[in-house]
Amino acid sequence: MAKAILKGPLVLWHCSFASREKNLPELLKENKYFPFQVQQPKVFVIEYYKDMIWKGLVIFLLSLGLSILHFKAPRQGTQDFTIFFVFGMLTGLWLSISNIHKRRLIINHIKEVYQFYIKGILWQEGPLHQIYVRLIAQTDAYGKRYYSLIINGYRLEVLTLAALTDQFELLDSVGRRIARNLNLNFFDYEDVSTRHVIRHLPPERYDDDDDMDYGENTSV
Repeated sequence: MAKAILKGPLVLWHCSFASREKNLPELLKENKYFPFQVQQPKVFVIEYYKDMIWKGLVIFLLSLGLSILHFKAPRQGTQDFTIFFVFGMLTGLWLSISNIHKRRLIINHIKEVYQFYIKGILWQEGPLHQIYVRLIAQTDAYGKRYYSLIINGYRLEVLTLAALTDQFELLDSVGRRIARNLNLNFFDYEDVSTRHVIRHLPPERYDDDDDMDYGENTSV
């Protein structure tokens, strides 16, 4: 059975070399509401640290190690990389320190809002139509398309569940399951698509569109 490499607030850190998207179906079997936990019925919460913490530490340690090797090596020529190494260490420290505070995202279907906290301070509260699960597509220089699966929303940080894979069918299926389990909107990688699954609409649209038939847009 697939296990998350890192648990709790580190669950979204992609530190393994294994393809994360292949583990998502098993992670959903272990926790139907992955990556969230159930705080109470119809209320889901995730606490996490940004992966820029470990990335910053890697940059700092790499710059530190290279600087040590540089100063121990016999000097050849007049090139001095001291400024480069110092800049790398400072950048790494800044990335780690500036992202060290724990984040908390709550999806509250009772109040019909989501709430985003940093360091225990409420940074954003919004209606549920502004938070969603989505596929993102990128094309490389050879025309091959790669997909990522994210949770995002208005004034939220992107939560990447799987990144840069050609397994479209897998990510599409898993993304729809996650959106259905969390009762969120799901968006295809194309901005205009009949594959969108709309569960929440802006309040002002209900009055104008009461008689509209959304067809496939409201089906899973």
